[in-house]
Amino acid sequence: MKSRKSKTQEIYEFLKEEIDAGTYSKGELLPTDLQISEKFNASRPTVAKAVQKLVDENYLGRKAGYGTFIKERKVNPGTNNELTLGLLIPALGETEIFEPICGQIANLANSYNFNLVWGGGGNVHDKASVIAEQLATKYISQKVDGVFFTPIELEDNCQEVNDRILKMFKIADIPVVLLDRDVVAPPLKSEYDVIGINNAEAGYVIGQHLLESGCKKIGFITRPNIASTVHMRFIGIREAAIQADLGLDSLIKFINDGDLETLADEIAERKDLDALAVYNDAAAAELCMALDSRGVNIPEDLKISAFDDVKYAKLLKTPLTTYKQPCRDIGTAAIETMISRIKNPDLCARKVLLHGQLVVRESTK
Repeated sequence: MKSRKSKTQEIYEFLKEEIDAGTYSKGELLPTDLQISEKFNASRPTVAKAVQKLVDENYLGRKAGYGTFIKERKVNPGTNNELTLGLLIPALGETEIFEPICGQIANLANSYNFNLVWGGGGNVHDKASVIAEQLATKYISQKVDGVFFTPIELEDNCQEVNDRILKMFKIADIPVVLLDRDVVAPPLKSEYDVIGINNAEAGYVIGQHLLESGCKKIGFITRPNIASTVHMRFIGIREAAIQADLGLDSLIKFINDGDLETLADEIAERKDLDALAVYNDAAAAELCMALDSRGVNIPEDLKISAFDDVKYAKLLKTPLTTYKQPCRDIGTAAIETMISRIKNPDLCARKVLLHGQLVVRESTK
């Protein structure tokens, strides 16, 4: 028995066919959600879902107070052949922000005329670096046109592995766009395009928020061999403290070396700390539970903030204040940068740093 299309899918396919057929010209306004809902006898939320899918795929644009309009379609420059692009994301699935970033890249495959091949897997315990090198070899044998690569972190030899993988792609003449972080420590810049957020700004915003909340002594939680992005977050918080005329001893760095219980004991015993800034939401969630079991009241005894705004950040016992990454925008910028790189391989390497947003919840109130 043939399954019936959902109303959302029906509206999506109709609008997409209309756009592809040239019914609307670039910049022309689409009928309103109300008009479309009346045409299809559907609710406005159903129409909004269909339209949003076309926005995500870069068919449509939306501006508040203006409406929904047709965007110029972008395809592989200079050829009608589809590109094949690869995702090389070690430990994909362990870091939640990469799911919406990669999802947005996949959503744009039609609009930019490319096929996407996925790759990830592994974690710090089962050597993601081995899987990453195997996948790099596979992409080279498939002669992909470009690769999105998130450099490996948290392993003792991560720098050597990252350099080796990038050298493999360079010899094969395959362009690479780095997602989230560079392969060199700041303030240095590598020869590769990098797409991510301004992590120094993110740290500064978190630091400023904690200081404005009355905090005078802030602990910063990090890990050994962690990405340079986390170091930039620390620098941002430190700059906020300096601008508030607080001494450098107002910021204390703690290393989470995997022994969370000992770290929680150390923090719980200190009476001078007003707040913690944790390198990401996942670590903050674990630390919150450990501190709660030791009788630390959040936020009365200790305010806690983090970075990323993963889905469960607002579902914790004490919802978490965090710096939200614009994941869809990162995915879109990555595609546009890759297409530009393929079209103009001699361009200078670019660093595209997007703005995120502070999300204040109960953990710092």
